[in-house]
Amino acid sequence: MAAYMARVWRTGASTLVRKNCLTPCLLQRLASTDIPSDQSQDAADTTEPHSSQPKRRMRKMRLSSKDGSEVSQDLFISPELMPPMGRRYRLLDYMSRLDCYRRRMVVNIPEFYVGSIIAVTVSDPYSKGKTSRFVGICIKRQGYGIGASIRLRNHVNGEGVEICYMMYNPLITKIECLKLEKRPDDHLLYLRDALPEYSTIDFNMNAIKHPPGKAVPVNDIKVKMKPKPWYMKWERKELQGIDFSILPEEKLEHAKKWWKPEHTKMDILQRWELPDDYTRQIEWEVTQHEREKRRAADQGR
Repeated sequence: MAAYMARVWRTGASTLVRKNCLTPCLLQRLASTDIPSDQSQDAADTTEPHSSQPKRRMRKMRLSSKDGSEVSQDLFISPELMPPMGRRYRLLDYMSRLDCYRRRMVVNIPEFYVGSIIAVTVSDPYSKGKTSRFVGICIKRQGYGIGASIRLRNHVNGEGVEICYMMYNPLITKIECLKLEKRPDDHLLYLRDALPEYSTIDFNMNAIKHPPGKAVPVNDIKVKMKPKPWYMKWERKELQGIDFSILPEEKLEHAKKWWKPEHTKMDILQRWELPDDYTRQIEWEVTQHEREKRRAADQGR
């Protein structure tokens, strides 16, 4: 227990003292333990400008290969590992991330965003091969920690099909990113009312490899919608990926009244980010996890 608590941030000790959930012995061990300093000071962190999509938190890390040589590799911080805004308990967040790291040792979860084409393979005892594979475009990604989920959409036999997967579900055996790209909107739920061609993905699609070190492309396509009625009044949402040419100009001007006013766009809370020390801790955890996973893969060869 003491070794486990020693890995928790020492800056969170004051919160644990107020809760009276640590013994003096554990508090002494916790206060004397610190996270190793950032080993990538010589490599600048690269982040993308503020947008509705999660930031691509990339940085350089050095991994040792099987022959002992060092290999430089980009490290991607998955968005479900970053705690959301609000009152947080760092110990609880750390335990949740620890479960994520353990699950990632079994199943590789690649980098992807809303708009990427994903293939998920799940154990299915009623299927012929005991597994079922679904390919679709990611229209929504939400949740934190082991509760993170993704929603995939595809057209099968002329019908729109959506499946919501819990990313850390033990039944998932494989997650593949067949095409890595972004969209300018938070979600693509409006594809439910768009023409089927925008969400029809071939189940036998070959993976398109993304060049390492290159920025993720942003697909700014504007989808054409079906005639009304729609699932929602999308014209009242400030969405950039919809072509509203089928609506008259009067309705579009009237719908803009429901857009966010300018003063809410300038709200500081809308641009809230984790403190730097908290972000460095998560980066260190992910770096250690990647090294452990690489070491386990080298030993298994």
